[in-house]
Amino acid sequence: MTARQNAQLFHELNQLARSGLPIVRSLEIMARKPGGGIAECARKLVHGLQASGSVSEAFRSAKFSDSDAAVIEAGEATGRLEQVYLELEQYYTQVAAARRQIFAKSLYPIIVLHLGVFLLAIPKAIIEGGWSTYWKNVLPVLLGIYLVGFLCLLAWGLIRNLVGHNAAAARVILVVPVFGGFLADWTAWKYTSVLSLYVRAGGGLLNAVESAGRCCGNAILRKASEGALAGVRERGQGLAEAFRQQGRLPETLERAIEVGEHAGRLDEETARAAEIFKTRTLQRLDAIGDWTPKILYLVIVLYTGWQIIQMATGVAASMGAVLDQAVP
Repeated sequence: MTARQNAQLFHELNQLARSGLPIVRSLEIMARKPGGGIAECARKLVHGLQASGSVSEAFRSAKFSDSDAAVIEAGEATGRLEQVYLELEQYYTQVAAARRQIFAKSLYPIIVLHLGVFLLAIPKAIIEGGWSTYWKNVLPVLLGIYLVGFLCLLAWGLIRNLVGHNAAAARVILVVPVFGGFLADWTAWKYTSVLSLYVRAGGGLLNAVESAGRCCGNAILRKASEGALAGVRERGQGLAEAFRQQGRLPETLERAIEVGEHAGRLDEETARAAEIFKTRTLQRLDAIGDWTPKILYLVIVLYTGWQIIQMATGVAASMGAVLDQAVP
């Protein structure tokens, strides 16, 4: 489902849970509408819940993210699902708003690019003759645009997979300007959000660290979490000390764990860190949203210039041929 649909799903679950309805009954109410992504998802959750008897496992079987399932698991274990639903609703609302912003800023230049492809092919078709020439110029360019878009999506998926599973690759990718910084802040936001939610839901500190590392999509943070947990369990270290020895962690995260552990307010400190990383992530998304149309406009200018040069070359060649024939 889309981020907007996820936000609506968790909003409805929160409202129905607050009214005292059990989870199965809530999902059955949400599934009444025929068709629709939310209703279909609610039906999948009902089947998953009936098969497993676990809310978190039902969400996993319905293909929700590991981070969603992890915090739902903590809320389920401590009877605080209402708070978890509310937090997830707010998270997906923010993600949906950021995506809408990028789409809105990119839509106009995308339309202009397509219009340029269609309109700039007309003079060449008139000079060289007919619809066959027109489509011969238009279709390859459109296919090229869509291929580049498809390759960008594939590259984005590959990059996220590398960052999530290969610590060495993550160290290289996360220092790349713009996109690397965005991924670093985004995965840190997920990490601190899961950590804070899990602790507040009463799921246990060490379980919270383990779940946050597993679900954040950052192999560096996952490896640091595993190392810190080993230090706590095997060597009796404090959590902050164990994390300090891992190195290469965001300073905001390190300080949140340090202060939170000593003050006995790890949930508050990690929630504050999550808010900081969220702000940074949304700012970077805003920057990407600003630069995306600029890049598209640059592509339009380059394509227009190339087409003008081609048309001028074609006109010059035609005039040259006419003059050659006119000369006895």
